[in-house]
Amino acid sequence: MTSVLSSSPSDVGRATTLIPFALWSLQGPEAAALVQAELPHLRNWLKLATRVAVQADTVQAPLLASLTPPHERSWAQAMGWRIADGCMPSAARTAAAYGLCEAGDETSSRGWAFISLCNWHVSNGQVTLGDPAHLQIDAETDATLFQAMQGFFAEDGIALHPYKPGQWLAQSALFADLPTASLDRVIGRNIDPWLVGSHTTAPLSPAAQLLRRLQNEMQMLLYTHPVNERRRLSINSFWVHGTGTPPAAQPVRSEPTVVHTLRDSALQQDLIGWLEAWQQVDAQVIGPMLTRVTAGEPQRLVLCGEYEFQVYDSAKPSLWQRVRQHFAPTSLDTVLAVAPLKD
Repeated sequence: MTSVLSSSPSDVGRATTLIPFALWSLQGPEAAALVQAELPHLRNWLKLATRVAVQADTVQAPLLASLTPPHERSWAQAMGWRIADGCMPSAARTAAAYGLCEAGDETSSRGWAFISLCNWHVSNGQVTLGDPAHLQIDAETDATLFQAMQGFFAEDGIALHPYKPGQWLAQSALFADLPTASLDRVIGRNIDPWLVGSHTTAPLSPAAQLLRRLQNEMQMLLYTHPVNERRRLSINSFWVHGTGTPPAAQPVRSEPTVVHTLRDSALQQDLIGWLEAWQQVDAQVIGPMLTRVTAGEPQRLVLCGEYEFQVYDSAKPSLWQRVRQHFAPTSLDTVLAVAPLKD
């Protein structure tokens, strides 16, 4: 069943905690490990909370999942943003925060994107996107590559702005309504289904054609660039993501607290490491949430997986819920385990 998370008067004052990669995609007998997971605070939370929404991907071929992963989509909804798939305007929001544009400026010249330097790993005829964090790009390397690449982008009408080592802000009309796949969606996967323009069976748009050509040009430049001479992992391409225009100003609301503890182990498909990370989240995040609930502060917990998110609100359990939990307590595998995506 799929339902959409929306705001209501009961949400006022309800603090939201959002946990990306909180749901494990089953590949084998992992369910048994989830049943036995030592997560006492999460078990107690499930006794006191009500699941109020589930939102799952409803995409069609050629993709098996949305360009915007559930944790980004649920964050946008919590902020009151209305976005199309692949048009999560995180770069425009960052640009606005840095004074490079104004919120709600939706003119065509105000499209923004992140340009993330990355490593494309080729093996057995397949190209996989590595996690850019593993490149450990320092400020000097970043400045060198920015200087080397900026002119090529400018020739195609794309203005680059430094943001942080290994990631730049890019401004161009090309990005105003161009769907792109999130880094978190593609890391560790074959890039082919996620390249700009691959989400549709229609011919490539002029913007997608331009960006693919620019990627090819930068790959040739980076292949022989001196910065890669002594690197264990070469910087050999870039990824475009976070595209869109500055989101319109919304009524003031509290941003969800986003917990990134599970990300690395989930992307590496490390179940043991993921369960250990979950124990940290259980103690450091879920435990304090229960304390706040006891103190009368309403809480919302959003558990996100590869292609769905689940929303739980704190609520006084009904008599039926108390009886059901007593005789048939919720098993963690029914909450944390989901069917896998197929590449």
